[in-house]
Amino acid sequence: MSNIKKISIAQIDCVLGEIEPNLEKHYQQIEQAIEAKSDLIVFPELSLTGYFLKDAVFQVALHDSDAKLNRLKELSKHIGIAVGLVELSDRLEFFNSQFLFYGGELIAKHRKVYLPTYSLFEEKRYFSEGTRIRAIDTPFGRLGMLICEDQWHPTSALIQAHDGAQIIIVSAAGVARGATQSEKPQNVMVWETLNRAIAVFTTSYIVFVNRVGVEDGVMFWGGSEVIHPGGGSIQQASYFKEELMHIEIDLLELKHARVNTQLLKEEKFDILQHEFARLAEQKREY
Repeated sequence: MSNIKKISIAQIDCVLGEIEPNLEKHYQQIEQAIEAKSDLIVFPELSLTGYFLKDAVFQVALHDSDAKLNRLKELSKHIGIAVGLVELSDRLEFFNSQFLFYGGELIAKHRKVYLPTYSLFEEKRYFSEGTRIRAIDTPFGRLGMLICEDQWHPTSALIQAHDGAQIIIVSAAGVARGATQSEKPQNVMVWETLNRAIAVFTTSYIVFVNRVGVEDGVMFWGGSEVIHPGGGSIQQASYFKEELMHIEIDLLELKHARVNTQLLKEEKFDILQHEFARLAEQKREY
């Protein structure tokens, strides 16, 4: 198996609450990625539905067996496809999920664990929390999948890296807030710093896929990026406009990074378990 993997990043706008036009845009992007001979294409958070859904969450939710997903499954016989959607579970719960299709099947899913409910975000009103943070084996390497706020809790990526993830996909609907004199919103600079830092301390490739467009007067900033395990940017998309990037990564370079900087090997799980248990007990007491 080759160490070189080609990943397409689909930085797209979405039509809020309308699955069919969003699917059509996905098909177009996937066909281009297949032409580029990519191994995997990744779409942003809630790419099939848009983000600020509110009560429309209940109307656009899809079970993983829904026929609306059939063409994505068919196209996945030619390329891995990671899409964001509202998932309807067997227990009739709603999750902000990322599905990964390959070989005509759904091979993995991640349900967003950390649901922001502050400022203009209100995800806990509409979604249930995910309860698993795992890495998975795929034909294009061992992957971790995180969704937006999950990345702001660095233990999420750390768990996946210790679970063997070589590539951590972060799908996002990042909004632009706090403009500065440099004209780059302050939270954009924080996001970019965060992604680079997590690439370094997990010695993993970070594939950050953020959306663009405007919903209810709120702008999504794009700037999707692939970051090397050493922290350097391999390629970054433009801000505020749609773009499809095709990027090659070399898993052999990840192996070298983990040999040269053995942060994962030196983790002290016994201490972490003890201290987290202590802190959890303190929180219960309050």
